[in-house]
Amino acid sequence: MSSDSVPRQPPVAPVSRPQRSRFSAVWIIPLVAALFGGWLVWKYYSERGPEVTVRFETAEGIIAGKTPVLCRSVSIGTVDKVQLTDKLKVLVTLQMTSDAKDLLVQDTQIWVVRARYGASGISGLSTIVSGNYIELEPGLSKESRTDFLGLEQPPVTPKGVPGLHIKFIAEEAGGIDPGSPITYKGLSVGKIEKRTFLPQTGQVEFDAFIEGDYGKLVRRETKFWNISGIDLEVGANGVKLRTGTLGALLLGGITFSEPGAGESSAAVADGTTFTLYGSFEDTTKFFMQDPLPYLLLFTESVRGLNPDAPVEFRGVRIGTVEGVSFKYLPNDSEQRVPVMIRIDPDLITELPPGSYAAAQAFIARNVEKGLRASLKSGNLITGQMFVDLDFQKEAKPAEVREFGGYVILPTSPAGGLAQIQEQASALLAKLQALPIEKTVNNASDALASIKSAADDLKKTASGFNNNSPLYHDLSETLRQLDETLRSLRGLTNTLERKPNSIIFGKPGSVPPPKGSKP
Repeated sequence: MSSDSVPRQPPVAPVSRPQRSRFSAVWIIPLVAALFGGWLVWKYYSERGPEVTVRFETAEGIIAGKTPVLCRSVSIGTVDKVQLTDKLKVLVTLQMTSDAKDLLVQDTQIWVVRARYGASGISGLSTIVSGNYIELEPGLSKESRTDFLGLEQPPVTPKGVPGLHIKFIAEEAGGIDPGSPITYKGLSVGKIEKRTFLPQTGQVEFDAFIEGDYGKLVRRETKFWNISGIDLEVGANGVKLRTGTLGALLLGGITFSEPGAGESSAAVADGTTFTLYGSFEDTTKFFMQDPLPYLLLFTESVRGLNPDAPVEFRGVRIGTVEGVSFKYLPNDSEQRVPVMIRIDPDLITELPPGSYAAAQAFIARNVEKGLRASLKSGNLITGQMFVDLDFQKEAKPAEVREFGGYVILPTSPAGGLAQIQEQASALLAKLQALPIEKTVNNASDALASIKSAADDLKKTASGFNNNSPLYHDLSETLRQLDETLRSLRGLTNTLERKPNSIIFGKPGSVPPPKGSKP
């Protein structure tokens, strides 16, 4: 068979294998976007701190999503939500950053910063332009916290400032507000931080802070008093006026006494409570350990004798007038004026402590020796009176007795002006009781004395005539005085017409300038 007869195989088309496709650049953009989005999510949650809830009385100036939270002027969060609770309180949710995690502890303080004016001065003026913001002051505690009660007023003293924290108890506020200064010898050494009313006692409690080393000046015996306003006291010792500094008059203030000799050198601890007196006089108010009550009965007027008036023994105060009223002895047949006093015999002599029997016996023995109570004038200007206990010479026999449930101490007639008035009245009564003949004789003697005085006056006047030197001297003096008055009258008329004549001279006294027509 020939080669031509061999059948040919059909040609086989070459099969090409598919090639692997390369990475398209189109996918780079979504991949980068995904990576960037993931980084943003990671960054958001990594910087996202805890949520904090704060309760306020009002949401004035607080806007959700806008109002920032600052600490030392650094942003550490933002207000996330503002809502009203069932008790009509404002609940603000703060979204803090991670940097604020360590700042949220038990004693952290949070408040709204807005423009304020108070005793501590003017603050928050920058919020007029930028708007209100929430300020956070970190505390010193190590225990974390996320639920806070917001302060309505910014704290007066930042946390961690060295000093002494004490409390005051007063019967009334007396113009003292948070921020009012505490001074010592005219220097500002602290401030009032908080004021609270105690409904159970009706008193006012103050939280105060004494700065740095000034806290060492405060002892247990230290007395604090209010120096706000003007303290005017009118009493038997006269008129006393005491004022503080101008700042204390306007904003209120407190001061305290310096440590006395012999006081303990140890300073008091934080939280110690002191009494806040209303004035300096209250700190030095007379105090008695074991006073004895006695009732005095006076037949003369007791005008000018007030409660708290002193009871003195030879100038030394030993007691106090408790009251003046007829209610003490309403059925007295003589209608004498009852005066209740309390005296401390231990201020006169040394007696056993707490022994009323020994004190009463001491007073009774001295009454038998002539001890009497009388009214005396303490001040002629104010008319205030006080009770004086002293031994009276030729005093009638008397003793301490009980009547109407009271112990009666004998009295003697008033001295001083009252005694002079009584003596003058007695003298007039004696003159009126004299016989008419004696009265006429006394009148004749008086007329003779008057005539003698008139003769002496006539002799003195006779030396004053036209030729006497005294007459010429007096005439010359009157003439000079008349000339002086004329000059003063001319000066007055000139000043009325032209007040500036003192500077520029009288009108027409200045010479005309050269070249001018005469």
